Amino acid sequence: MKRIWILAFLLMVTGVSCRQSRQTQAQGWRAEWQRFKAEKDSLFKFAEWSPLTPEDRAMFNGLNYFDYDPSWRFELPLYVYPNPQKMVIKGTRPGDERPALRYGYFQFAKNGTPIKLDVIKILGQNPDDEGHLFLGFWDATSGEQTYAGGRYIDLKRTSENLFIVDFNFAYNPYCAYSDRYSCAIPPFSNQIPIPVKAGEKKFKEHH
Repeated sequence: MKRIWILAFLLMVTGVSCRQSRQTQAQGWRAEWQRFKAEKDSLFKFAEWSPLTPEDRAMFNGLNYFDYDPSWRFELPLYVYPNPQKMVIKGTRPGDERPALRYGYFQFAKNGTPIKLDVIKILGQNPDDEGHLFLGFWDATSGEQTYAGGRYIDLKRTSENLFIVDFNFAYNPYCAYSDRYSCAIPPFSNQIPIPVKAGEKKFKEHH
């Protein structure tokens, strides 16, 4: 009987420790996100290359985001297609077409909903340019709370050869702020059927 009580106590201590560890991790992720937001707001307000129009910069007080939700942060393997198919990623401006490969995909589940997102490798004009990985998506908030043209996520590789896919860092392409830009349109296969209430919201209502 004494052994059972000791085992139960050890399991309780382990559970508390794990919860505290997860809370500490989430606090660190949130702090990183807050630094990211503050730096981006400063650059959008003051940098010469800011995508905002002069009128919008004059009135700019910061971008709008959903609150940080650690459940929308994933560390995932990238499944590379055996024979990546050639394709074209269109831009928002007519005639803007970018050679690309349907390179691989991420697969995960959120609240019981299976989600698969294609990762595109956009190729450079120079044959020696290996290109870059592009992850763009739509979800059930697109055109309502978030930009109608979809949002992007920059990928970070971990030391375990996984990729951090954190939707809290999802951001609008530059064409969400000004029609001076032509932005890559995410593949239509990357439609998440549930609302992703994480990341950047719509910049202005008329966008």
